[in-house]
Amino acid sequence: MPRIFDSEIYVSPNDEWIFRGNKIDKEEILQYFRNNLHGNGKGVFIENKFGDLSEHGYIRIDGFPCHVLHVEQTAEGLVFHTDDGRSYPFGEFEIYETSDGGLLGRRSEEEKIFYRFTWNAARELSLFLEEEGESTFFEWKGVKMEVPKFLGEIPVPLPTDFS
Repeated sequence: MPRIFDSEIYVSPNDEWIFRGNKIDKEEILQYFRNNLHGNGKGVFIENKFGDLSEHGYIRIDGFPCHVLHVEQTAEGLVFHTDDGRSYPFGEFEIYETSDGGLLGRRSEEEKIFYRFTWNAARELSLFLEEEGESTFFEWKGVKMEVPKFLGEIPVPLPTDFS
């Protein structure tokens, strides 16, 4: 059973990671946090493992903890390269249109962790997007599908155990 606690880490609306009022800006630390981010029914946590021991440090999120940095076209399909040090093929990574016309992404198995597209990544993805009226469509190899509108909430509060 992992040790569960409030990590005192907060992701601000402008995507900055904050610990006890101080911005975390060391890229190695941020990549470790992003790479070990998980969600469950209680919220979002950073998982740390030390041999047989583990802990779940819950965080509060008001922005995007992760970002899509690059969209690559390969023979197999599109691949989304992210700042959590991972690459996700289309099908394991979902894209949505926001109410303000922006884009966000989400790993298919993690419903509470969202990715903001950088300008470069959005530009690369735009080669496969087409607007028709109020809708945006994704077209790949002759298949055209509507990009769903995101109707959920980005913020994830701390579990009520810690509030």
